[in-house]
Amino acid sequence: MSGHDPAALAEWQRIRRYAVPERMITEGAAARADGDWRRACAAGDVDVLIDDAGPVRHLLAGFAPDLLRWHIPRALGGYTAIAVDTRYVLVPGDGTVGPADPALVVDSPASLFGSQRLTLRAVPWEDLADEMVIPVPAHLWDARHATGLRTALGGSAERMPGFAPDGTPLPDDALGIGDDPPARTERVHRRDTLAAAFTEAGAEILGEWTDRDLAPVLDPARVIRLARELTARIGTGEWALWIDHHICLHIVVDDSTVWVEWKTLNWSDRDSPLRDLHRIDTALTRRAVDLDLIRAGRLTAGQLHPLVRAALFPGVPASGPSDPVSPEPVRVRCHGRWHEIGVDRGRLALTAHTEEERRRERAMRAFGGAVTGCFAVEQTWSGTAGRLPERLRAHREDLWQRMLHGGTRAVLELLDDGMDPHLRDSRGRTLMHRLRSYDHRVLFPRLLAAGLDIGARDLEGSTPLFLAVVYQAPADLIIALVDAGADPHAPNQDGMSVVDYLDDVLDYREDLDPDFATAVAHIRERA
Repeated sequence: MSGHDPAALAEWQRIRRYAVPERMITEGAAARADGDWRRACAAGDVDVLIDDAGPVRHLLAGFAPDLLRWHIPRALGGYTAIAVDTRYVLVPGDGTVGPADPALVVDSPASLFGSQRLTLRAVPWEDLADEMVIPVPAHLWDARHATGLRTALGGSAERMPGFAPDGTPLPDDALGIGDDPPARTERVHRRDTLAAAFTEAGAEILGEWTDRDLAPVLDPARVIRLARELTARIGTGEWALWIDHHICLHIVVDDSTVWVEWKTLNWSDRDSPLRDLHRIDTALTRRAVDLDLIRAGRLTAGQLHPLVRAALFPGVPASGPSDPVSPEPVRVRCHGRWHEIGVDRGRLALTAHTEEERRRERAMRAFGGAVTGCFAVEQTWSGTAGRLPERLRAHREDLWQRMLHGGTRAVLELLDDGMDPHLRDSRGRTLMHRLRSYDHRVLFPRLLAAGLDIGARDLEGSTPLFLAVVYQAPADLIIALVDAGADPHAPNQDGMSVVDYLDDVLDYREDLDPDFATAVAHIRERA
């Protein structure tokens, strides 16, 4: 029944494991229980830009940043990070919104390679009329309305689509039997074309339809339910669900009737009224990935976010947080024998070799000699090109994912617990290269004290300063790197330095952020 292919499910399995840390959930729940919405935002890595909370206090009382993070669209394509540069407006669960009413607005990170922190603002609804915002229904962000997810996904009081009343997955031949909401949703999911699926979901189909391979993933039943809910709250009955940059579904809601029409927009048609319609995000109307993960055996109901679990599988106990990946020693063929390499918190242990053998191997490497066996693994681990055993890759990925989604606090705790500060990722990048993802004011001095090389190169020859400039990291980070001795003339493997990048790329830009422009001027002064 799953609409997601195995590769997509594997990707979402990683997202569910790391993207909302257990501590974020428990601390957020405790803060909400105490009525402290600011502490809940702090626990959820949300920067609050609200001076007067009075007009939105009734909304903030239920705001659950950890719940929003669970549902928020992801970049995908191999990344667990949040989809970037998107503005979400949090739709209240009660009442119709008026133009002058305040709205909570959440902005996602501007860069895929930066921090995972969100930003919260309060904005009048009328000020959002000309903005490209994505409305998020209350069951995806408000703890008081989280149980509404059950209905949104087509569940009934008795069961969820694809599952028996006791929560066990149903076999495929038992799906779609009956006339309850779950059975109707299951029949929608079994339709082989998008038009047929919308018809099964109760929509009136207009115009000609192009047959595309979207029916297995996009959930027409969820689209219709969301369009109706948002129409009731926002008061507009027309929506655009964009499938790509020039194809969308035009959805019109009128009382109990929903019309859906396939529209192809010529990219040069800048005046099309479709461009001005309120948007429904495809990521919020796809098949329920949590249900598909559970049916595929990649997730248990006990591993769901507590509010999601209570909505979909009430009574199921929590399974507890996932443990760090600490693999058993890895066996490597070395000089005709099998040796074991241990790993703990990013540190390799070549237990089969003496220190004298390691010095001899390093000397051979310095003179260009071939490196094999255990030492080849050690060299790859330390940032050169090569392939690592699968379990070592999993251990390394586990550490980086915990740092990415746990933020500065997680990095500092791992370092305090003995993690190797010189750890590199799959692209040969150190924590120094990835400072823009964390609070560099706290972490940068710690890394310098640990002896990290400010001019370390990744597999593409890029230095931390080069990446900070290319990805337009915070200006004070760039300035701190320069003041600490980072060389703006150091070339990467393509021969481009920071100074070259400034001359060849940024000199043609007129839209530089003023703070970033200050950092550029600082580099030029020191170069």
